[in-house]
Amino acid sequence: MPVFRLAMHPASEGDALMLSWGEEDALHRALVDLGRTKNYRVLKPLLQAIGSFELFAISHIDADHIEGAVPLFGETALPCTARNVWFNAHAQLIAARDRLGDRETMGAGQAEKVTAGIVASHWPWNSQFASGIVSTDSPEAREALPLTGGLKLTLLSPTDRKLTDLLPVWDNELAKAHLRTVDEDLVEQALADGREILGGLNVDALASRAFERDGTKPNGTSIVFIAEFDGRRVLMAADSHSDVIEAALERLGHSPENPLALDCLKVSHHGSKANTSPALLRLIDCTCFAFSTDGSRHGHPDAETIARILKNDPQRRKKLVFNFRQPSTEQWDDEELKRRWHYDCLFPEAGKEGIEFEL
Repeated sequence: MPVFRLAMHPASEGDALMLSWGEEDALHRALVDLGRTKNYRVLKPLLQAIGSFELFAISHIDADHIEGAVPLFGETALPCTARNVWFNAHAQLIAARDRLGDRETMGAGQAEKVTAGIVASHWPWNSQFASGIVSTDSPEAREALPLTGGLKLTLLSPTDRKLTDLLPVWDNELAKAHLRTVDEDLVEQALADGREILGGLNVDALASRAFERDGTKPNGTSIVFIAEFDGRRVLMAADSHSDVIEAALERLGHSPENPLALDCLKVSHHGSKANTSPALLRLIDCTCFAFSTDGSRHGHPDAETIARILKNDPQRRKKLVFNFRQPSTEQWDDEELKRRWHYDCLFPEAGKEGIEFEL
């Protein structure tokens, strides 16, 4: 049987994800984000051993997703190659604004370093999109985008509006850091070349708490896609805003009566309570939920998110996959809770961090 796996490598509070697909002795791979600098250092030997990726997607400019790409592109000899890079830099924000006809004008400094690194790498950059913008408003996003080896990617986020909304944040961050954007001519050429819970967990009470949507602009620009191979699907949600994903799924014809069948949801924003809405859960048919975080910064995953997942589908057997055993995840490894809400937990092997599992 062909392989389709998701690895959630140790990435502190962030993401360093890898999809693998194909035959066991001839796998294709895609890399999504690289966590923090220290995470990249640990992953570097693996990147070198793999050598080549079909896709390197940098979902957005938050440091826990992009920081590790800075030392990668700072290497004298890059540890690997990528046949495709997806990343929305300053140039894509400008282009999205222009496409909207909108003339009003957080990691942005790191994003400029990554932009320069992509330019220098000569890896094909956003080459599947004629405009150079990874956006659901790009015509190419109307159909699934193929990668070598039979993987198909259906883009769900970001929109041109979310990219445009990030521009003032980006520009302000560069000004504070006394940086400027990478030379526009170099970017244009590169694009052309590439074309808190006490006293136990009360699931009912947690799930009933009002959902308040994430409004942070960088998260709204997250590159999100459904990866499909051999009849199996995983939704890679990055740090996306739930309303964007809800709208994208509805455009694809999905509803509570016709939910999208998924083999796994890689949960948005490390399980933040502001990014996975009850409405979104009603639009998917899924029993496997993956969380990437060591809980060090914000105590993710939030208990409200997991409670919503369990309450949404209380009868079927579900699986919660965690890449770290830490207080916010370990509290769910409770036999009474698992019996009551029909779920299992999958953790890394004892003494290890990070996890890989079959989709």
